[in-house]
Amino acid sequence: MVQKLTDAQIMQAVRADTNGPENKLLENLQILEKKPTGHCAIHIHLSKLQRTNKKPDYIRIAERAFDAITITHMSELFTLGNFDIVLTCPNNKVEEIDRALSSIRSMFKADPLIERRDISGEEAFSTWYDLEEDFPYFKEAVVTTVLAGKRQSLEFGAVSMDDDKLTPKNLDQLARSFRKLDARPLMRHQSAVQIGASGQGQLLFREYFVSIADLRKVVAPKIDLLADRWLFQYLTTILDQRVLHMLRSQSMDDLPKNISLNLNIQTIQSKDFQLFDHFVGEQAHRVIIELQPVDVFSNIFAYEAARDQLQARGYKVLIDSVQPLVMDYFDPSMLKADFYKIAWGDRLGGSATKEGLAEMRELIHSIGVEKVIISLVDSEEAIRFGLQLGVQRFQGFFVDRLVGAMTQKTASAVKGV
Repeated sequence: MVQKLTDAQIMQAVRADTNGPENKLLENLQILEKKPTGHCAIHIHLSKLQRTNKKPDYIRIAERAFDAITITHMSELFTLGNFDIVLTCPNNKVEEIDRALSSIRSMFKADPLIERRDISGEEAFSTWYDLEEDFPYFKEAVVTTVLAGKRQSLEFGAVSMDDDKLTPKNLDQLARSFRKLDARPLMRHQSAVQIGASGQGQLLFREYFVSIADLRKVVAPKIDLLADRWLFQYLTTILDQRVLHMLRSQSMDDLPKNISLNLNIQTIQSKDFQLFDHFVGEQAHRVIIELQPVDVFSNIFAYEAARDQLQARGYKVLIDSVQPLVMDYFDPSMLKADFYKIAWGDRLGGSATKEGLAEMRELIHSIGVEKVIISLVDSEEAIRFGLQLGVQRFQGFFVDRLVGAMTQKTASAVKGV
């Protein structure tokens, strides 16, 4: 049974996490309370989004909409544990805030929250405050939101996971374990196929990756490795080293004709990748390097340098896990990659109406159907839908079963000869 905590206990937990966004917001509140004149605040209620839209990558992109504002010295942005965003800044930034909000509304336009209104006609998506006049209301809203968000993580989060979080304190110990890791037993692979007009499947490439679930069992059974996205990304750069080392220990002839590797941009600039590049030699065209959007958008200039470096050598660059929702907000083709994986799921499958299909077709054709791979394919419906859009490349558990059947059919044919 979940322990019910008092507000005082919740607030104590907030204050104990001195670098947490909730505590930082409360500290900012104390500063503004002394001199609220000339300041406004905006509370964006992303916690009210549908569950499928409350993804860290989406929230990260929403944060970036305010970059032009937060560089101002007196502006502060806080993204809370429940995904709400609170911005405090001078009143003269109202027009810039409006532009940022319009971008975020467009990004989540398919979510019911965007059109929802309360009984007075005010939108449910965001709340504005003129701090000179509305400070008491803002203070009450902040405290309520901070308590609700922290309560959710403490009470309901404890139901599904009692593990320790990944923190700077245990990061060094885990990093040492990662550096000693033998990646071979943890390596998994998943095929991507191209389906032709005749319905016949052809292997496009085989993706090699480390199972995070298995990795956790071996290295950190009592630590939630995904609790902090940025600390985990640091660990994955070490994991990249182990994977590249493992691949260098064999011959390119032992690998499939085309392979893909999920790497960090930082890894591309490392000595480990230079050694791997030397190992690959003139066969770089057989290797696809997959990059995560959160890594790409965290430093777009580093991405462009890495992309140009890879493509000049003959590697193919793939942007992994492009969510259909993000495509409304940003044109992925501007990244000039060779391939883009678009995730099958609620949004992509849900666009199977006549209007939705036309919209998705336009988005995919703006990228180039020959560059699109529909990933996370879990049914024949996903493949049928992709073919309707002109997409011929697919990856996912359902594709694995198709590849297994293809392999078995080939083996039987050879055996029968």
